[in-house]
Amino acid sequence: MAASNKVPDNLNYLSNISFRLSIEDAPHLTWFCQSVNVPGVSIDAVDIATPFANIPYAGSNVSFEELSVSFIVDEHLKNWTEIYDRIIALGFAEGHEKYKLLKEKNSLTPRGGTVSTIVLTILTSGMNPQMEFHFYEAFPLTISSLDFSSAATDVEYFTATATFRYTNYEIKNLLNN
Repeated sequence: MAASNKVPDNLNYLSNISFRLSIEDAPHLTWFCQSVNVPGVSIDAVDIATPFANIPYAGSNVSFEELSVSFIVDEHLKNWTEIYDRIIALGFAEGHEKYKLLKEKNSLTPRGGTVSTIVLTILTSGMNPQMEFHFYEAFPLTISSLDFSSAATDVEYFTATATFRYTNYEIKNLLNN
């Protein structure tokens, strides 16, 4: 039988609301996460010159796009400040003391507590875990601003976006399908 005539084992579609995010060093963010992206991946191409044409070959440098997480800010700003405090400590904005405390937090890892693992769990249509994306040695780059205004006519709850860089990510199939 031709491959195009074979019926897939699972006819369910992937839903954009079936996910769960967990960040080791930002537990308050997990419950308020609204959206997250699976970053794109690219590889460099190397052109090899021949007498007739340049022939492209796959290079060896893999590039990962940034991980972006949007979340509702909780009333006590705990999830927003988890990211803010980490950026301040990493950037020495208030001296080296906060960086030292961050590094000592988990001194068993090669880069201390300065990086963490972020896990994005994708759920099935029955809301069961099926795949995980593990983002290794992640650290925050940005946290969006909070713009207050007494001119608003309706109550609007704050959402914020944090972006992260990481060394690489791995996809784990939990159902082995």
